Amino acid sequence: MKLQSLLFPQTGICTEEKMYFRRQGTIDFTWDKDYTTMFRNSMIAFDTYFNGCSAEKWFKYTKVKKISITLHVKGMFRITLMRKEKMLDGITTKFLHEETFGNEGVEGVYSFPFESESNSGMFCFQLLCLSEVGTLFDGRYDGEVAPEDIRKVKIALDICTFKREVFVTKNVRELYDCFLSKPDSGMSDNLEIFISDNAKTLNQDDILLCDKIHIFLNKNTGGAGGFTRGMIEIMKCREEHNITHVLVMDDDVIINPDSIYRTFVILSLLKDEYKDAFVGGAMLRLDKQFIQTENGARWNKGYLISHKSGLNLNDVDACLYNEFEEKTEFNAWWYCAFPSHIISESNLPLPIFIRGDDVEYGLRNLKNLILMNGICVWHEPFENKYSSSMYYYIFRNRLIDNSIHNLKYKRKMFIKDLKEQVKREIVYYRYKNAELLMDGVNDFYNGIDWLMAQDGEGLHKSVMGRGYKLQDINELSVPFSYPAYEQACRMPEPKRRTRAWRKFTANGIMLPCKKIAANEMPVVAPTFTARPVNFYRVHRALNYDYCSRKAFVTEKSIKETLRLLYKLWKIDLKSRWKYRKTVRSYYNRQNELMDIKFWNKYLGI
Repeated sequence: MKLQSLLFPQTGICTEEKMYFRRQGTIDFTWDKDYTTMFRNSMIAFDTYFNGCSAEKWFKYTKVKKISITLHVKGMFRITLMRKEKMLDGITTKFLHEETFGNEGVEGVYSFPFESESNSGMFCFQLLCLSEVGTLFDGRYDGEVAPEDIRKVKIALDICTFKREVFVTKNVRELYDCFLSKPDSGMSDNLEIFISDNAKTLNQDDILLCDKIHIFLNKNTGGAGGFTRGMIEIMKCREEHNITHVLVMDDDVIINPDSIYRTFVILSLLKDEYKDAFVGGAMLRLDKQFIQTENGARWNKGYLISHKSGLNLNDVDACLYNEFEEKTEFNAWWYCAFPSHIISESNLPLPIFIRGDDVEYGLRNLKNLILMNGICVWHEPFENKYSSSMYYYIFRNRLIDNSIHNLKYKRKMFIKDLKEQVKREIVYYRYKNAELLMDGVNDFYNGIDWLMAQDGEGLHKSVMGRGYKLQDINELSVPFSYPAYEQACRMPEPKRRTRAWRKFTANGIMLPCKKIAANEMPVVAPTFTARPVNFYRVHRALNYDYCSRKAFVTEKSIKETLRLLYKLWKIDLKSRWKYRKTVRSYYNRQNELMDIKFWNKYLGI
């Protein structure tokens, strides 16, 4: 059975060559070809993110008995089979087999088994051209599996979207062209696509390419409401369409369809003890496609730990590091597959709009998470998506998640975290963000009945209206200067004595503002990576969002500072008598939030 295909860089998906292969000598490859031309003594290696084989995981989680590499070539070559593993002192390479094969000018298909005393790390190979000219057309890793060990799997892809027409249309078209329109793809009868359109803006003529694609117009109840709507619709036709698994995926990602095929194969070959396992996809950056943002995560009571963040997947060492498994508590819903039987009328996600719904559902249901090189999506980095509204949900949803799972997030710990974040926003003069942080906490204290009674769409509109709005820089009172922005990003931290003085004076809030001469640059600070030093004794600052090229202005106000500190003091006081009571209420009544009757009313269906 084919486990995975050899992949090559492709425009519109990913063009980072070293994530696919490494070449030496004269090799002709361009993105518009579906084959590679090699010349004598050139070599191409496949110890890479997409084209290495995660042997250790295939053998651990599935019923694969043996793995081989099959190549379609023209010419004479020498293949070297290897097993690579990351060790404390570097990379260990075990050479397993070497063989010359093929004939000058003759096209053929050849297969080579990996024989190894250990399956740790990655199986991979390199190919040396012995002909004057040779061609590698394609290849695949095959797994030896008994027919009776292959499970019947059908995946329902659950996408929630809000005004992401370009991404959704492109991804659906890719999946249609690769799978749904091709009876010999192995997936044409094993994939259905369910889309919850929260904005009701998708052009259905561009999306409804066949009867396996379904669109549902939905209220804008955030990711939680959109994904849940998809789950409800999947439940309705689960038996009719023999759906065995659900794959939740974000609407603003780029995906290589082979990730879905690899997920399908893993699910089809799972050992009995892992039949309920989740399969997760890593998040890679959309702007720097070789950088990994997260490969599985721990919630850690809200002190999120993103595993293997920042790895450069062009490097063999990083790919081998990915092979190590770490304790995971959830996989974010940019790409996460799980058995459809987990979804039931009493086991739906929480109605918390955004941020934390995937965490909670993972904490509730995940036992084993399979993560494998080559299964991923490219997603815009979170620091490129600034929104004040997120501040409302930060603590509100963290408190709900921790309450429901009885994660001992003590009141003193929570108040310490809240004070740190509120005071940081005050130092940046971002008073609306500080207010939203505390509004979210107060709404948590309003309790579970308040949450269930909310119109999620209306509440989010209200939250959006209370935050900062990114505007065209030409419309703002502080002029934008790129050199000033660069200076703010690179400004060194002051010496220890100066930092102590800044802390003593609340970052200069208690001091008069510095006067700015007419020829001095304006104060420009980055939205995400701002530091207190950027705002020290500043009267007014332009907060610049690099991705959108927009900004908003914040201005020092002693009155607002005192008002917000008083509000923070009141929350601290309220917490002393209400924190435990509210936590206990969410824990005892959590089932009411997960029930189909509640969700039907909440979504208006």
